[in-house]
Amino acid sequence: MNFSQYAVLALCFFAQGSGIAWAQSPASVDVATEGPVFIIRAEAVLSAKPAQIWATLTDCAKAPSFVPNLESCKVIEKDPAGRWDIRENIANPPFLPRVKTIVRNEYAPLRGFTYRLVSGDLRLSEGSWTINPIATGTRVTYAARFEPKIPAPSFLIVNAIKTDLPRLFSKLESASLSGKE
Repeated sequence: MNFSQYAVLALCFFAQGSGIAWAQSPASVDVATEGPVFIIRAEAVLSAKPAQIWATLTDCAKAPSFVPNLESCKVIEKDPAGRWDIRENIANPPFLPRVKTIVRNEYAPLRGFTYRLVSGDLRLSEGSWTINPIATGTRVTYAARFEPKIPAPSFLIVNAIKTDLPRLFSKLESASLSGKE
């Protein structure tokens, strides 16, 4: 699944609140801009094991359960060896039209993946998820660059990113711990 894309979509819009367990360490989220492009770096230490996190991050069916405003994820094409896939993602953010994207993910099993926009309702969307085991848990890092096609005030997008990413990490941890290794 393209969780990076999901995160980007989730970050563009206000999250819907829900009761979730927070990650082992609160997510740190940094957002910068270069003109109309948003640059994001976020990370958290989760108590789930790398294999659990990997299984959740790459499961298209689970994505809507932890990515705010994600309506659907569908694998369109995939490499039989599992090195890449192409996915269609649809987000339904409040007060805005649905956002459809098609992304290509390149996988490094159990370590993370990169993604890039193939087509859709964003001008730019590229990034990565990285999974690193550490002594106190698993460090999960998300890095992305994206540019929406529809104009929106930067402060709203930055606020949504800083609100949604910690929630996404917490829901990722909950979903990862509820699944099998």
